[in-house]
Amino acid sequence: MSAVAFTLTLGAGLAATPGAVAAAETLTYATNTAPNGLRGAAEKGFLDALSEVSNGEIEVVPYWGASVMQGDEILGGVSNGVADMGYININYYPNQLLLNGAFQLFPAGPENYADIMSVYHAVYDQVPELSEEFAKQDQHIIYIYPYLPYAGVFREPVTSFDDFQGKRVRASSQWMLNLLGDLGATPVSVPWSDTYQSLQSGAIDGVFTNYDSLNRTGMDEVAPNILTSRRLWLAVPMILTVNQRKWDAMSTEMQGWFEQAAAQAEKTFGEYYANEFDRIVKVQEAAGYTVTAASADDIEKFVSLPAVETNRQTWIQSAEGAGAEDPARIIEKMKKIIDDGSAAGDS
Repeated sequence: MSAVAFTLTLGAGLAATPGAVAAAETLTYATNTAPNGLRGAAEKGFLDALSEVSNGEIEVVPYWGASVMQGDEILGGVSNGVADMGYININYYPNQLLLNGAFQLFPAGPENYADIMSVYHAVYDQVPELSEEFAKQDQHIIYIYPYLPYAGVFREPVTSFDDFQGKRVRASSQWMLNLLGDLGATPVSVPWSDTYQSLQSGAIDGVFTNYDSLNRTGMDEVAPNILTSRRLWLAVPMILTVNQRKWDAMSTEMQGWFEQAAAQAEKTFGEYYANEFDRIVKVQEAAGYTVTAASADDIEKFVSLPAVETNRQTWIQSAEGAGAEDPARIIEKMKKIIDDGSAAGDS
């Protein structure tokens, strides 16, 4: 038994309270976040809901903060059974989850939580290739949640996308880096763990990623010029999965508890999500930071960048090279779902 597997097994055993009634199923869960902040609220909310709806029949032993696996190790760890359940960031797996990465090709999306979740559910219902990709990794999707939309923090004043010109800006994906290049920025790929120091030292001028992470990591403290946008969603959903063999071994009743927990947690987290954007704005303004909302013209400029279409064509070629069947059709279906979801929020 590997050291990590032994740690998980031992942890599961130690979690039991002497004299307590044993749960019908004890599962381990691996994630790289702490049980607080936006991500912690989403993931802990689901785990708590699962315990509640199952009346304690399902016990989950969580391992927070990458205590057993780094974020980019969890897909393989759940597949191999090192952990029974895990948090999956699609961005970490551009090859294994290539088709799921298509979300990143749509820079604009719904603004409110209900519409975002409606789009996510519709995409996974109507584009089965995405769920099948997880199945090939021996995993079943059990919960989905969103990040806050994109925002940027900068060392110098930035009030529009025109101000990105000539600045060294860090983003997490090749697709966003291509868009930043179209704005005249110098796209920079820096490991997330090195980003704060790079920003603080002046090695980079700004960071463009989800708003909650910028605030949670304190990057706005060293780069207090912030450009926000509600429409430029961080399209990739955060995914919680369970090992497929574990899932298949569960009774129909147990599988139903997971579905009930997801529905309950989605509602609860929606209330948290709805207030988080405005809360961060208030905290930043109270700290004396400059917070500017991108104008409608600015957003239109961003979503019309040539790299939007170039990214899609590049992705299609990559997917075809990987053996995907008609990836252009996947893009078309996702585009319609996302456009319809965005329009619903405007009506």
